[in-house]
Amino acid sequence: MSKDNFHAYFAAIEEATGKFITCAQKKFKNSPAGFDLFNKWLQKNSKEEIELSLVMEVTGVYHEELLYFLYEKKYAVSLQQGHIVKSYLKSLGHKSKNDKLDGKGMSQMCCERKLKPWKPSCPNMLKIRTLLRHRKALEKTSTAFKNQLGAIKCSRLKEQEVIDSLTKWIDKIDEEVKDLEKRSITLAKEDESFFTKVKMIIDSTFGVSYLTILTLLSETNGMEEFRNQKQLESYAGYDIVENSSGKFTGKTKISKRGNARIRAAMYMSALSAAKQNSPFHDLYIRLISRNGGFKTKANVAVQRKMLVIIYTLWKKNEPFDINIYKAA
Repeated sequence: MSKDNFHAYFAAIEEATGKFITCAQKKFKNSPAGFDLFNKWLQKNSKEEIELSLVMEVTGVYHEELLYFLYEKKYAVSLQQGHIVKSYLKSLGHKSKNDKLDGKGMSQMCCERKLKPWKPSCPNMLKIRTLLRHRKALEKTSTAFKNQLGAIKCSRLKEQEVIDSLTKWIDKIDEEVKDLEKRSITLAKEDESFFTKVKMIIDSTFGVSYLTILTLLSETNGMEEFRNQKQLESYAGYDIVENSSGKFTGKTKISKRGNARIRAAMYMSALSAAKQNSPFHDLYIRLISRNGGFKTKANVAVQRKMLVIIYTLWKKNEPFDINIYKAA
């Protein structure tokens, strides 16, 4: 799917032979008019006696309008991450990549597997995600301007007009960043039960701020899409990739094939927790000693640990208990 259009495949598997059959394929505009045509096309090709399931791939934000359209039309639609679809297509022997091949492979994936239907979370979640993503983009712009300002101040020709302009924009952007933070927290407070759980985790867990937990929840649809912590770790790119065979032992690292915004939020929380008098600080020190003084691996391990704990607390609706943590 792109900004302008998307390619749809309609397929089935014969019960008698198990053979995968392509019934129909068509390209549609990624617009309300295109969605209506797609809906009519689905109804034309579907049969009442056969259960209809749909699968879509995450494509930035371009899939969202169609996703909500299908959900409102009562279709069972599953949303899959790009790296999962890519791995599946490789297992089918696909070497080339284009919209038709991807659509055909995803149709087969939907026919062969029981995929969990997607459903939206609380109404304000999407608004919070949009605000926090815009906040992050502004932070990057502010950092770029600050680096440019620092370079100009150290140069031989210090053009005051440029310095004044950069200073003005930096102040304006930083003020806007603070306003976005307040707005996202205000939106979270509109859902009393949601905000109560958020505050419970923040008050009981070390190093976790409102921005951390709201980023995590808004980027994971309130963690509704995950049945266990392994799925969340994979979605965030914290799943372990091992490289060893026989007597050869290569580097073990995290995949980083996931939501980078979650890792950025957890990075700052891990830094804060590691500096405090907390069990995460003790874990951080132990891991540094075990890895020969390297702090990066220790920080990543703390991020992963904190992510799992937040997930567990959210699912169980319980505050962090340090005694249970130490016992475990």
